[in-house]
Amino acid sequence: MALREFEELQELVSSVDKKAMYITICKNIKKFRVERYEEFKKQNSHTTINPYSTENISALLDYNHNHYKRFESESDTTKQIPLDKLLKLSIILNKKVDDFLK
Repeated sequence: MALREFEELQELVSSVDKKAMYITICKNIKKFRVERYEEFKKQNSHTTINPYSTENISALLDYNHNHYKRFESESDTTKQIPLDKLLKLSIILNKKVDDFLK
């Protein structure tokens, strides 16, 4: 891996769009949760409790339901998921943390 000059690194980090990054994270949180929800529903039709519902995910993260739903909302740019909760969500949804940024 090549080393970069300070100015080049400065240009790269200044191009990070925090708002766009959080919109991507929100989209992926919802997308990954819904995928797991549907997958669980198909494989476990005999149970009424789906651990991947927003209610159960919020309980696992120790948030109230409305608070958690804001993390899945692309339009709520004021509520950003903390890193420790994103790490826990990556465990719950069986995804790498960097998958949320793609």
